[in-house]
Amino acid sequence: MAFLSGFVKSGLSLLGKDSASFPFSIGSKVDWYEDQSIWSLHHGTRKDDGAPVSVFTFDCTKNRDKIALARNAFKRLRTMRHPDLLRYIDGAETDQAIMFVTDPIEPLSNQLNQDPDSNLTLWGLYKVANALKFLNNDCGMIHGNVQVSSIFINAAGEWKLGGFELLSSMKDESPLILTLGGLAPEAQRYATPEVKKSGWTVIKEKNLTQDDKTQKKKKKSIPTAATDSYHLGCLIYETYNNRFDTTDRLLTQRGNIPSSMLDIYRALLRPSPANRADADAFLDEGLHSFFAQDFVQVNLFLENISIKEQSEREVFFRKLDNVINTFPNEFSKYKILPELVKAFEFGSGGAKALGAILKIGEHLDNQEYEKVIVDPIVRMFASPDRAIRVTLLENMPKFIEHIPNKAVNNQIFPHVATGFTDTVPIIREQTIKSILVIVPKLNDRIINYDLLKYLAKLQMDEEPGIRTNTTICLGKIAKHLNDGTRKKVLVPAFTRGLRDGFHHARIAALMALMATSEYYDPSESASRIVPSISQLLIDKEKTVRVQAFKAIHVFITRLQEHADTMPETALEPITATSSPTSNTEANVQAAGVSMAGVFGEATKGLAGWAVSSLNARLATPSGEINNPSDLTSNNNNNQEEERSLSAPISDSTQQGGSSRLNLAPLEMNDTNGWDNGNNDLIGFEENDGWEPFETPVQSEPEPITAILPSSTNNSRAAISTFGGSSSPATSPATSAVSKPISKAPMKLAPSKPKQLDVSTFVSEESNNNNNNNTPTISKEEKRAEMERRREERRQRMAELREKKKGGIGAKKI
Repeated sequence: MAFLSGFVKSGLSLLGKDSASFPFSIGSKVDWYEDQSIWSLHHGTRKDDGAPVSVFTFDCTKNRDKIALARNAFKRLRTMRHPDLLRYIDGAETDQAIMFVTDPIEPLSNQLNQDPDSNLTLWGLYKVANALKFLNNDCGMIHGNVQVSSIFINAAGEWKLGGFELLSSMKDESPLILTLGGLAPEAQRYATPEVKKSGWTVIKEKNLTQDDKTQKKKKKSIPTAATDSYHLGCLIYETYNNRFDTTDRLLTQRGNIPSSMLDIYRALLRPSPANRADADAFLDEGLHSFFAQDFVQVNLFLENISIKEQSEREVFFRKLDNVINTFPNEFSKYKILPELVKAFEFGSGGAKALGAILKIGEHLDNQEYEKVIVDPIVRMFASPDRAIRVTLLENMPKFIEHIPNKAVNNQIFPHVATGFTDTVPIIREQTIKSILVIVPKLNDRIINYDLLKYLAKLQMDEEPGIRTNTTICLGKIAKHLNDGTRKKVLVPAFTRGLRDGFHHARIAALMALMATSEYYDPSESASRIVPSISQLLIDKEKTVRVQAFKAIHVFITRLQEHADTMPETALEPITATSSPTSNTEANVQAAGVSMAGVFGEATKGLAGWAVSSLNARLATPSGEINNPSDLTSNNNNNQEEERSLSAPISDSTQQGGSSRLNLAPLEMNDTNGWDNGNNDLIGFEENDGWEPFETPVQSEPEPITAILPSSTNNSRAAISTFGGSSSPATSPATSAVSKPISKAPMKLAPSKPKQLDVSTFVSEESNNNNNNNTPTISKEEKRAEMERRREERRQRMAELREKKKGGIGAKKI
């Protein structure tokens, strides 16, 4: 840093008092360049933004004999503007020093010493010849100093002509080149044959010729371009063969000069100035031969793309996509890419330029990519041109990773979202496809609200292909949705796709269900998904049927795995403090009969249990029955009914959509009866998907009617009627009226085969009660236990009613 600051101080010290106001900092010096020029070349930076520049300095105190050359160069550089000339940015001149700032450049010799790309060399010669054509033909000026030390390269490796120390106009009364031409570095080595013979003044002298004795004498001068044309020939030789010592043998030595360039090269070096080819002739010859290459042609087209026809631009960009990878990376990054971005953003290139832009962008680092490509792309998403929007959507995978998440959410997605409602189907389809790429960068609010709102509309799009792609898109972005959104959206969306009239849409829905199977709980799979898929097992299209069988196999396998993890029975475990009634449960388990099996064998058996429990409840001495002894006249029936009080109450749980049966023993002489009017039912609940069972009886006692809770929702209030001539449950509007209870004992009809014989477990329990080893439980303990169990049932039933009111509940089958 001390070494660098020393250069800075020494460079600025040349300006004296003006150094503080100079808006550029001077850095390290290119030491090896100083012996080829009157200038010292330094790297520099702009003070306000740190942008790199190059600074040329001239010390007037050390080179007084060349001050005129330095001042002429400083003057000409400030007034000359051309794309192929060194670009002047700023400068200062004092009695001690002259300083000017240009774009960041390096000497051409730096490139030639590193085995340059042949495309860069050829394009560089074109640029120098084009600059000389401008100076000689358009400005009537002579450069006089065309050599390697006067040419510089920018970051792209493109050549820029400088070295304006001898630049003079032949219209001036006393051109500087005539008097000071010999002071320029390397002037003698590059001198033309006429200058070597007669000096620099010969450039403006007029030669006298005599046509015949009768004609007047005509005056003829050396062409303005003759000197620079000869220097161009010397530059060609030095470009392909490195340094030469003298010009005397240039015409006899070809070296590595391309054969296609050899004729014009020799024409540039002709001894006679009048017959010497100029830069204009060099360009014309080259465009038909050695300049007719892809690299040169691409650059020429880009420089004039704004005046080209649309058809020409389309052909050009198709060609560019094929050849861009063969160009030097640095040149593509710093020369071609800026031109393409300009053409893309301002309309001359349109959407076709984006492909080449992204190909070049693959060679940029993140910082360069964001600086050069990201900003124009973000701005172009707001373009109303549909061709540009489609191209951006198609190429989104190539650039989206380089765009910050904030820019994607705030600037890109709002414009992308307009494509969901576009009237052109191709825009809607490409928008859907782009979501798969952009969704990882979107925030949760956009994904779970805004995006799903658009996809829901597209699932009903008139185009079947768009509906299909919408289903596929939703299946692939499911992993980015939160749990709550997945439960609400996926199943309705995919089951809707299963009903689509377009068979590819149905296949897409099946595939989406398979891909997202891990997000569905077993209850949802069994009650909603599998039934929906099963309808497609006999679809009219074979491809749909094949996919449906694959899908249902996936879900059946998952359900089987879940079923294997479930317990064999839903009975509550036996505790140490269980009442004698719990022995009935143990006997049921010992007999290998689960309560789920009871449900599976006969609905009639379940109804019998419910009737038994009902009779037992009504037989309790609660003061509501006049003669309880009449209900217990038959001892066997009493024992069976007493045991039935421990029959399971259907605890319809919504978790997992399964029905859990809990054995809850009740005391026959419990004075609480129906749990203090809590409307708890044995076996059924309103709107639980179960129809009430009708149980036939042998005798015809007075019917006993159980009143179910009235429904506050639009659900069915089931009414179960036992005894007498039973009838199915009435409508919700039907009000059940309790009738007097018959004193005759109730008898059930003979059960079907395999019906559970409850009396067996009753007799076993009676024997167990007579066993002295069985612990005796007091009446108070039984009552406390029953109170606890009733409270648990009330809580469960209250939870079920709340869930049903909220519209939540798995469908029971």
